[in-house]
Amino acid sequence: MSQRLGDLLIKAKVITPEQLAQAIKTQKENGGARLGSVLVRLGFVTDDQVTNFLSRQYGVPAVNLSNFALDPSVTKLVPHETARRYQLLALSRVGSSLTIAMADPTNVFAMDDVKFMTGFNIEPVVAAETSIMEAIERAYVGPQQDDLEDLMATLGDEADVELTTVEEQEMALSDLEKAAEEAPIVKLVNLVLTDAVRRGASDIHIEPYEKEYRVRFRIDGILQNVMSPSLK
Repeated sequence: MSQRLGDLLIKAKVITPEQLAQAIKTQKENGGARLGSVLVRLGFVTDDQVTNFLSRQYGVPAVNLSNFALDPSVTKLVPHETARRYQLLALSRVGSSLTIAMADPTNVFAMDDVKFMTGFNIEPVVAAETSIMEAIERAYVGPQQDDLEDLMATLGDEADVELTTVEEQEMALSDLEKAAEEAPIVKLVNLVLTDAVRRGASDIHIEPYEKEYRVRFRIDGILQNVMSPSLK
């Protein structure tokens, strides 16, 4: 499959044989990542070029997700975990048919799974893997990022904290739990952890610097920046 895509790109003089050889080498070093994604990362082709050639390779329509208005009521028909695992995204629903964008529209197991969980007949279209993964982040993770930004603003408003000494007193466990849930820093930690789970992160890196700190997730072996709020 990968070699066929490479041959199509060489025949169209989009890439050179040397570039294909380099991409295949990088592909093997990265655990068999899709050739199209590797070529995009190396800067040899664009997402649009990969999408067009994948359409020719698989014989199915192509879609440009960067300009596609996602419908949350349709997207959420497929769970986030399933979308990430199969690298697909539900785009539209007409009658009993559900159109999904896929990096590999020949993956009948993925289509059968989606058909079983949604009850719709599946109509696949093809899109570049990088475009699909970015669209998945927008569709499923976007609101979580808004929550993080709102919470950071709250923390900024409460940056100046006065420490006072109080007499030791008994406090019910339920009161302690309630106080912890209401604390902005606890909410921040919970949101970061939830966001990491949603994105399928294996590691969470919190890196403090002189004027800011950075939160990064390791996703599919690659560290991705999540937020870099300033320290006050």
